[in-house]
Amino acid sequence: MSATVPRLVVEVFEHTNYRGRSGTILEPIRFTRDIAFQDNISSVKVYRGPAFASAPNQKVILWEHRDYRGRKLALGPGFYPNLHDVGYSFPDRISSINFGSDLNSSGPEWGAVPLVVEVYPQPGFGGRKGVILRDIAFTRDIGMQDNIQSFRILKGPDFPRDGCKVIFYEHIDFQGASLPIDVMARDAVIEVPDMRALPERFEGKISSVRIEGWTGSSEFSEAVFYDEFDGHQMRRRWEWRDPRGHGQWSESQGYMQMNVAAGVDLWHGQNFDAPRLIQRIDGDFAIETRMPVTSQLKEHGGLLVWKDRGAFVRLEKTSGPHAFNGDVRFERHFPGGYQLVGRGAGLKNAKHLYLRLERRGNRFTGYASDDAVRWLSCGETVQGMRDPVRVGLHALCPGSIPPTETRFDYFGIFRRPHEASHYRRRDGRRWAQTPQLSTLTALRRIAR
Repeated sequence: MSATVPRLVVEVFEHTNYRGRSGTILEPIRFTRDIAFQDNISSVKVYRGPAFASAPNQKVILWEHRDYRGRKLALGPGFYPNLHDVGYSFPDRISSINFGSDLNSSGPEWGAVPLVVEVYPQPGFGGRKGVILRDIAFTRDIGMQDNIQSFRILKGPDFPRDGCKVIFYEHIDFQGASLPIDVMARDAVIEVPDMRALPERFEGKISSVRIEGWTGSSEFSEAVFYDEFDGHQMRRRWEWRDPRGHGQWSESQGYMQMNVAAGVDLWHGQNFDAPRLIQRIDGDFAIETRMPVTSQLKEHGGLLVWKDRGAFVRLEKTSGPHAFNGDVRFERHFPGGYQLVGRGAGLKNAKHLYLRLERRGNRFTGYASDDAVRWLSCGETVQGMRDPVRVGLHALCPGSIPPTETRFDYFGIFRRPHEASHYRRRDGRRWAQTPQLSTLTALRRIAR
């Protein structure tokens, strides 16, 4: 069976705002009942596929009736949370899906696709195909729990020049035995028709998948706030929140430290006691910090974007005794639940760990690095947060693990160059003392 290189990658969802059952479509569907989505598609995400450049006007066309008949709606690459909106007026009536370039449409650009991973429940690429575009913490979510027998990996439109890696894990949440597959620029496609032939014997029991890609994150390059914690007083823009006084905060020459006692967390249904140092912000941004990593791995904390108890995202380094054993963890929290978005593994032995969170509307992307030059993607998610939000640093000590000690060398907020001047404000120090720096320049300046 030859590989199909898609021009568009389409995710369909049962409910609005990308909720409920989901499916991924790469090829025309004459009757959506065949993929268990007859007349019940309410939101859609459309990505540029690996072959998009060959047909840049390509659209996905949603048809009211089977066999591409009736009313139709054409959508280009973008992000469509509610097909019930008056602008579309196309709710729960989609019975076939096709692709073409005959209609004009527009939509906001959304998402990065470094790789497209096709997985199959039978050897030889047989059975119902599943498509993975980003980290999947539990393959049950795409209907492929413990039944992946063959797979194919294609380069996506955002494939990084330094290559990518796909890692299959035996257990959920990226735990257990792993099978890493390196994908380099020279690789057109990687195919494994029968996983039973590999030295690593998973017997189809793959429960989570990570796509690990290095990138040079440069969209947000102008610093509009930068704190190196080089004094003994908190800058006026900061707010210190420690609901029950379980944390300790101290600023010294060149770093800020949070000490936290056992049982302190930011977790729905349990407690929101974790200390955090935050400030108000709106619009798109990147936030960044650097954390020294000790051999004892006592650090547990990182970056936080906070709206309220029902809407926040965390990108953090975990401590050694934690279940993630010192790796990076990216989470989003919503009313009554949470989602593990992704994980940055393999950086626990870094002398310094850099964390970076980028916001574009309601889309959040997490990165981690050991040198602030190559950034490892920790996943991407959508979290509804109206402006203003609060951003900053937090520290945790979840469960019964030993008390944690987390240091931060700096905290920076970055904007796009053409937006930076609009957001600069005085905060008790002259801006000239905190010059406009690109991320890399700023990091080199403070490197010790």
